[in-house]
Amino acid sequence: HAAPMMMGPELPRDNAASLLPTELHATLVGHEGPVLAVRFSRSGAYVLTCGKDRTFRLWNPYKGTLVKTYTGHAHEVRDVASASDNSRLATGGGDKQVFLWDVSTAQKIRRFRGHDSAVNAVEFAADDSVVVSGGYDRAVKVWDVRSNTADPVQSVVAWRDAVTSLTVVGHRITGGSVDGTVRTVDIRAGRMQTDDLGHPVLCVRKSHDDNCVLAGMLGSRLALLDRGSGEVLAEYRGHQNDGAKVDSCLTYSDAHVVSGSEDGRVYFWELVEARVEAVVEAHPGAVVCGLDYHPKKEVMVTSSTDGTAKLWVPTGGRADY
Repeated sequence: HAAPMMMGPELPRDNAASLLPTELHATLVGHEGPVLAVRFSRSGAYVLTCGKDRTFRLWNPYKGTLVKTYTGHAHEVRDVASASDNSRLATGGGDKQVFLWDVSTAQKIRRFRGHDSAVNAVEFAADDSVVVSGGYDRAVKVWDVRSNTADPVQSVVAWRDAVTSLTVVGHRITGGSVDGTVRTVDIRAGRMQTDDLGHPVLCVRKSHDDNCVLAGMLGSRLALLDRGSGEVLAEYRGHQNDGAKVDSCLTYSDAHVVSGSEDGRVYFWELVEARVEAVVEAHPGAVVCGLDYHPKKEVMVTSSTDGTAKLWVPTGGRADY
């Protein structure tokens, strides 16, 4: 009886790569024009999309169905964030406005004023008691959602160019900017840390253990930074990002880095060794500008200049969703 041949080289290096969400589960169609950003709700049960068509939309991505369309921005909607109880949403856009919305009624609860130019990023912070926004006016503004004032309670102008993206841990706000820096501001202690990366930063996302920040830059670069020291722990290359805003993030387990690309693909890298583990032909012929990862599962959502958003699950995993 001949010994069975070892099948080692044909097997995946580890099982993690085979569990990555590379299979299309649903396509979300409805926006007219590019879908600039896409976000999971805090629970991961729903998906929110932001359109150049001045609307943002709530979807059940597992059924591929539209739940609600929200209107009220006068220009494109650039970002959306959901409160932890999923009852409220914050949005920002090209009309310089930051709005707070009631999810179920689709009505604006609050309108915050103070940005002098388009708003690129919004986040809830400090146990959802404040909304934080950043924009082309180089400012990060903090809005108290519990008070009735429309004016910011704090305004931080530390960047020398547009603030493109924000990520928040507690009272610490990290902002990426076209000026090539990632700056973290502690709004309670009033301290600031600056990391100069030398290339325009278009996306910042935190790791799920809160210890790292992933920075996506023009020049087709991604860098993983230690949140405390600012040290660059790893760099990721292979995707294309030379002119457009392209989102990147870490998988929910922090095992892989994921990024959209201007070539219509999504790239997955192993976190530590920074090797490409998978490439998905996500939106052929278009830019994958929006990307987010489910908080608890190997599920990904992408959005594109092609007018669609798409939900991705592990190969063979469609029946589970």
